[in-house]
Amino acid sequence: MKKQSSLPAILSTALVTVLVAAAAGWGALELGWLHLGTATLGSRDGELDATVRKKGGNFVCEVTVSTPQGSLNSEPKVYADVMVVGLEPEAKSGWYQGEYTISESRKGALRMEGTKAFVSRPAMFERFGQMITQEEFTLDLADGAFVQTLTVKDGTRRHMLKGVCAKFAKAPFK
Repeated sequence: MKKQSSLPAILSTALVTVLVAAAAGWGALELGWLHLGTATLGSRDGELDATVRKKGGNFVCEVTVSTPQGSLNSEPKVYADVMVVGLEPEAKSGWYQGEYTISESRKGALRMEGTKAFVSRPAMFERFGQMITQEEFTLDLADGAFVQTLTVKDGTRRHMLKGVCAKFAKAPFK
């Protein structure tokens, strides 16, 4: 007796599997569970990047503060904090609320490089036994990464705040 070939059964099973997977993928696309294409801000809406670049906005940030206790070389006091960051592209300025602030009343100059916003302001104050000559922060609109830096008179730079920010939305929520 001749043994029957299993090739037709394998091919039909593979075809049915491909059809079921395609139908499930199409259904997921139609229901909005799956999105094809790339947004300019990773997992965030691509429209956010265009809106922030034109009109600016406020961001809520969770940061870790690392503040030296005495001199810049001393053991830092590290703690978590929440603050607000604002970008105003039309005015080419930005600000943040924090320990060493480029505040809403003393804004810094804003420049954009790709998805990263740089806000800086000359400074002239003494902290940790050193003269601080510049404050700067960066906010990457692609992943929300926030870093605040102080520049000392001798040119050394120290990151004081690091964290992540998200766009602050006011009601009505859409």
